[in-house]
Amino acid sequence: NPNLKSLLDKILSDPRWDLKFIGMQIIIEGLALAAFNTLKMTAQDPLLKQIIHLVIRDEARHVTFGVNYLEDFVETLSEEEKEERAHFAFEACVVMRERLISTEVFEHFGWDVDAAREQVLSSTIMAQFRNLLFTRIMPNLKRIGLLTDSVRPRFEELGILQFENLVDDGQIDWAELSKPLYGEAS
Repeated sequence: NPNLKSLLDKILSDPRWDLKFIGMQIIIEGLALAAFNTLKMTAQDPLLKQIIHLVIRDEARHVTFGVNYLEDFVETLSEEEKEERAHFAFEACVVMRERLISTEVFEHFGWDVDAAREQVLSSTIMAQFRNLLFTRIMPNLKRIGLLTDSVRPRFEELGILQFENLVDDGQIDWAELSKPLYGEAS
């Protein structure tokens, strides 16, 4: 998807390590975590559910590491630097939202791209799915201090600010995640 590619290019080419953390471990992996949780809830096959559970366990570690590390780091930034990161996080969320609107597919089939885009944006099911994905990102952005007064209205316009007070990924039971995946061999 061109939107995801542009975000990855920005993340990988920017020399600041914290933008890589914000982009990858908060935004992209946060969305992946929410998507895998959705898939796990709807999967019927027990083996598939178990595999997805293992993927979620791994993704949760990545997201939690990013939240915990960035929470302390963002406090050391100047207000200007913090605002720059907050605006980057917002733009990354916009890109990830647009990634779910497959305009390249619409173009490929010769559909009216604007009309098809509006149809997707107004679809109740797609809106619920998009929103579900951001239930993981918004509390994490709040916890690390990137829901600043200047970006809050912009997130509100996207309709995802409502998730800011959900449980963030900063708390994790590392002992539980460190347990062996399977019982001891007898």
